[in-house]
Amino acid sequence: MKQKLYITLFILSAQLAFSQVIVGSSVNPSPNSMFSIVNKEDNAAKSKGLMIPSVATEKDLPLYNASQPDHFTDDPSMEGMIMYQKDIKRTVVYDGGKWKPTFYENGGRTTRASMNPATAEGDFPSVACILIGCGEKDVPFGFYNTTLDGDRLGILDPQGIVNNNFNNFTFQESGFYKVLISLKVKTSGLHVSPPTISFRALKNGNILARNDVALNEAILITAGANRVGTMEFMAMFDKGDQLKVQVSGGVSILTVADVYKIVPTDGTFISIEKL
Repeated sequence: MKQKLYITLFILSAQLAFSQVIVGSSVNPSPNSMFSIVNKEDNAAKSKGLMIPSVATEKDLPLYNASQPDHFTDDPSMEGMIMYQKDIKRTVVYDGGKWKPTFYENGGRTTRASMNPATAEGDFPSVACILIGCGEKDVPFGFYNTTLDGDRLGILDPQGIVNNNFNNFTFQESGFYKVLISLKVKTSGLHVSPPTISFRALKNGNILARNDVALNEAILITAGANRVGTMEFMAMFDKGDQLKVQVSGGVSILTVADVYKIVPTDGTFISIEKL
């Protein structure tokens, strides 16, 4: 008798474990749904919705840890958990490493950084070109424009220059991003062809995008030129990918010698937007 009872309970438990839960109706709205909440009324007075757990601010979210660079302790077992964050009026989802909004205003979130305007000219990022070739230089970005700069993506690398390399940004979320690079360039030297500087975006040390920018249009001997050049592209970045901006000169047989300097003004900045 006991064996029959155990078998019956086991079968019943198995059925419950694999059954679908429907709240608000006796009709199954979808055979693929494990849990369904049905609103049977189509009027404002009787319609019912679902309230998910909510918190006031980011600091109230589970796993918040101010000592972590992204403010959260990693816990892959929580990946996919959702909550509502009241201060930003957004549903947020945990991706295994951090909480992030599921929808963004104005089509995306943006990080904008610039160069330090107090940098002395002798410390400007610069590359020198002679007949045998050019050097290359990383462009260091940070938050120096109090009105325009900001890091809504949380990707600015706080480590800065390490061993003469500057990995400006470390991505915290996988996805497509639009990148705009604008650099004011000062050149001085002797050449009879237009001086050209190469803008390079490096992803994990490899060239992802490149644009060769002519700094003057006339073909004449030039002793000094100032131009603002831009490069814009879209690319896929995975979580943990690193991005930095690098400049190099362009040499032709008509270039005697040249020095390219990146000038920290309002025309020198980088904007990264998550699409």
